[in-house]
Amino acid sequence: MGSTIMKLDKRELSLQTMYLKHGLLAFQTMYSQKTIDRWNHLLDPIFQSRKSEEPSYVQSNELLDLGILNEVISTKLLSAITVLDPCPVLFQCHCMEIDWDHIVSNNYYSDFDGWHRGERDPNIKSVYGCRPFSIYIYLTDVKHTNDGAFEVIPGYETGPLESNLSCCNLTGRKGTCFLWNRDLYHRLNEHNSSVKQRILKLSLQTNGWANSRVQLDEFKRARTILNGISPALSYLFGSHFNNNLSIKTIPFTRKGDLPQLKPLDYSAKTEIPSKASIMLRKFKNKVDQALGF
Repeated sequence: MGSTIMKLDKRELSLQTMYLKHGLLAFQTMYSQKTIDRWNHLLDPIFQSRKSEEPSYVQSNELLDLGILNEVISTKLLSAITVLDPCPVLFQCHCMEIDWDHIVSNNYYSDFDGWHRGERDPNIKSVYGCRPFSIYIYLTDVKHTNDGAFEVIPGYETGPLESNLSCCNLTGRKGTCFLWNRDLYHRLNEHNSSVKQRILKLSLQTNGWANSRVQLDEFKRARTILNGISPALSYLFGSHFNNNLSIKTIPFTRKGDLPQLKPLDYSAKTEIPSKASIMLRKFKNKVDQALGF
């Protein structure tokens, strides 16, 4: 396929405009409970064999071998991706399992309770002006904030992190799927139950920019698996990366099958700890470690 960029229709333009304004798209039901249960059944033995690792990961080539990834990157999801970037390439693609009983949360050590921004070259933008983004799919229920809910501060790409900013607390049943601009402050809340949490994550940026992950063995193996089977997925994994083909668009034609969007709930507010409470927390952590807690 050549480098012709498809013109956006009204619905596509609406989705793109919402992303450019908020930096967050929460999708209506993308995957059935039955589908998620089947994925989890396939993932169970792999995570069981890696339970000593915290968190543990199933890599992209393994997700392809299991037949999961081709279902994750559905026509609907790929349509949404290409509305934001007609030349998308992955730099993260994995499923992770977090056992909160045996892991010290990154929130605990952070001066900002886990709030952070993704670090990418500030010049990276798609032809539509869209910055690199990530997609989360919950593979376990996240019904409440303390079930490990993801939080993001929409429409706030450049300001300082402070208390009382409006943020979105993304809860939902397994299968919940959303996409966000990595320039936004975001975090994963701690999970307060004994149930292990599973999340499938994709991160994408426009093709042709530095992307060391394209050369990872897992991405190379993914391209080998996909060779001749799925040109669109091969493109996502870097088949056209870093050569004179990088300006060509992904070989995928949208046919109007876009995800439905959920309204965004901005009712939550950030609470950034004071310097004194951070110092006290770090001191308490050192004491707990010394006492073997």
